[in-house]
Formats: sequence, structure tokens, C-alpha cells
Amino acid sequence: MLKINDLNVQINNKNILEDIKFSIWKGEIFWLLGHNGSGKTTLLKAIIWLVKNNWEILFNGENIENLKVEEKANKWIWYIMQEVPEYVWISIFMYVKAILKDNFNEKKLEEYFDLFWLNWDTYKTRNLDTHLSGGEKKKVEIITNFMMNKEIYLLDEIETALDATSRQILVNIIKQKKESWTSFIIVSHNQDLINLSNYGLLLCNGKTQKAGEIKELNELYLWKCENCSLPNNCK
Repeated sequence: MLKINDLNVQINNKNILEDIKFSIWKGEIFWLLGHNGSGKTTLLKAIIWLVKNNWEILFNGENIENLKVEEKANKWIWYIMQEVPEYVWISIFMYVKAILKDNFNEKKLEEYFDLFWLNWDTYKTRNLDTHLSGGEKKKVEIITNFMMNKEIYLLDEIETALDATSRQILVNIIKQKKESWTSFIIVSHNQDLINLSNYGLLLCNGKTQKAGEIKELNELYLWKCENCSLPNNCK
């Protein structure tokens, strides 16, 4: 479905990512792990072309490296960041309507909001600004983005602002989407979400240390990387 060949990213003459290669198929969850600064977020941004890079990307066999960011987003892929953008004087209804466009479905929104113990009729008139907690804003963002029904989602630690109950709800939603052949590339420390993953990539200093099955990668990370005194200095 998605194949990445020889991905390289250089910023200010410094190599951030070097020779990254992997493939992901329909209905798979692909896990990126490594210390802070190892290149995980940069890799996600490179896939959606938010950072310039030198590589080849194939989607269903078609080379799409020259597509613009919005063309990739409209076509097949969506990136959800760890931080939630703040919108002053924009109601949740206006935000959701603008993002979803033709996918706007108020009945479906009510169902998603109910999953997170939120009342759509109450929240839709509230502004998406500092009057909402970080967890509330993250829930609204998750609901809105998952209603877009993209083929691949890039998730960058999106569970960090959620409480334990909401994190489990998020895991259940991703599991349901996985079963309907949606694919995910994730950066996460949530063990339940990690356990849904099929394969992954262990990064250190922008390079692949190991690619393979999740259990093997997790064991290697815990043994070699978690308590490393020189993170991101692997040779």
C-alpha cells in the first residue's frame, strides 16, 4: 500500500534521517519507537511533506512524491499532531464543518462525542480556545480527523492529553478502524495501542537500528535503549 525507499532529511546541513525504508499494508499499524530526538516526528512530517526530503514514496504502486501536501491529504493520508492548534473565536461547530466539508454528518458526530462522554449539542456552540481543557480539545480533534475516513493516519503521541478512560476509548476506535482496513503509522507510549501494532521501526540518531515485529523491537528497546546513557548516539 505505502512503500518508502531511501528517505533522507537534512536540515541546516545536518542529517536528521538517513536511508529510512519500510512498507505498510492495508489494515496494519506500524509503530515508530526511539528516544526523544531520534527522528520519529520528523519522519511523520516527511511522509506528508511538511519537511523537505529526498526519497521515493509509492502508494498502491503509484509514485506520489511530487504531490503537494493538500493533494496527499485529500487523496489518502492525514497527520494528527501531538499539540492541538488553538483557534480563537471559532466554535467547535464551525471548526468541524470547515474540516469535514462533504464528510460532515451531525448524527455521526453525536455518536463519536457520546463515545467520549461529551454532549454534541452542548459542545458545538463552545469556542475551540482556552476555555476548553487540553483533553477536551484533543477529543474534538480526534473525532473530527477520524471522521474523514482516510486510508492512512499518522499519529504523533495523540493520547498524551487524554485521561486513562479516554485513552482506552481511543484504542478501541483505532482497533475498529484497523479492522475496516485503515492503516496507521504511530508514535506512542500507550502499551494497549502498541499491542495492536503489526510491525515497527526502532530509530536512533535518525537511522534504523532495527525493523521487525513489535515484540522483538520492544524487547530490544527496553534492553538497549530505554536506560541508555548516550541516547541517539548509536553508531
